[in-house]
Amino acid sequence: MFRLACLFLTSGLVLAAPAQADNRRDLVDGYVERIVVNALDEPDRHEPYFTETQLLNDFTLSFVEAYTGAVRMAKAAGAVVLFETDAMTGDPNRCPIGKVGVIDRTRADTRNMIDVSLQTPDCGDNFPEGGHRLMFIFEPVAGSSSRYAIDDVLRPLESGGWFSLKAWLERQASGKPVPWR
Repeated sequence: MFRLACLFLTSGLVLAAPAQADNRRDLVDGYVERIVVNALDEPDRHEPYFTETQLLNDFTLSFVEAYTGAVRMAKAAGAVVLFETDAMTGDPNRCPIGKVGVIDRTRADTRNMIDVSLQTPDCGDNFPEGGHRLMFIFEPVAGSSSRYAIDDVLRPLESGGWFSLKAWLERQASGKPVPWR
């Protein structure tokens, strides 16, 4: 065995490891897990979305600037919470989540995005199509070919179009707050 190992080392043969895939799916999976736990409405198990570590590692600088600006303005206004409902889904009812679907929607002509569907079968007609849909938007991390950061989280509006979490935070930070949706 030792001779075989020496043969590999001296012959210059290198066993190739698979190329490191980008981290987008891992980021989405982590946030989906938090969303599922938070939908249970069990305060002892609540998983935050925006800790210091998460903001520094998972989100783009422009998202972090929007978030911290919104927090600053909320504090100045005497608010006790920034989000009136779940920050990711907008769900005020905390409906338990059943099936989860995750699809990479990135194409050459689109932004880096991953589509998430979260079924809420026990909530009746409270949600369109029986659940939530989120679109995680990513930007590449400077200096890395395989790391991405979340730049925005979108969800469809009942009236059509998309609600942008980042745009909402930017609006709050600007001092011209808009209602949480």
